[in-house]
Amino acid sequence: MRLLLAIVLLTTILNTSAQQLDVAIIQFPELKTVEELEAALASVNLADLTNADRTMSSESYLKGGYVVFVQSLPLVSRFASSTRLSNNRADVVGRLTGNSLALSITLSEGVAAGIRRFTTTTYEAQASVPPGQPRVMSLRQVNSKTASATKGRAELRNVTFSSATIAQITK
Repeated sequence: MRLLLAIVLLTTILNTSAQQLDVAIIQFPELKTVEELEAALASVNLADLTNADRTMSSESYLKGGYVVFVQSLPLVSRFASSTRLSNNRADVVGRLTGNSLALSITLSEGVAAGIRRFTTTTYEAQASVPPGQPRVMSLRQVNSKTASATKGRAELRNVTFSSATIAQITK
């Protein structure tokens, strides 16, 4: 009986002190800066922001973002997770040392060209993530030109976007 009571008490203590890590990759259709993103993220919760395919926020700087990936994980010193939905797969590997978090997120996407053909993108980031506030771990900015042809007419198109890897430690 005492053993059962001790196990229940230990489980309750562990569950109430358990923290989780929310990780997201958000792509914005314009160039963003780390400082402005972190200032805008200061007033939002990452889980609420990424609760749909598009960012949901009253903060105008965060509107219009496309949620590429989001996942909540239990916070331990070393972790790994693999998720598959239809033809998409996400592998997350990370380590937490103090407040320093290192992540590697590999996204594989099915291509309609045939069976088991995938395009793979890897996002790697390392940053100090204090508990409570979302933190931009990495920001990739793309500003390039792409050629496209439609009905014999060639066009040169500008492609501009920012991909942000964001993490938040919550209780």
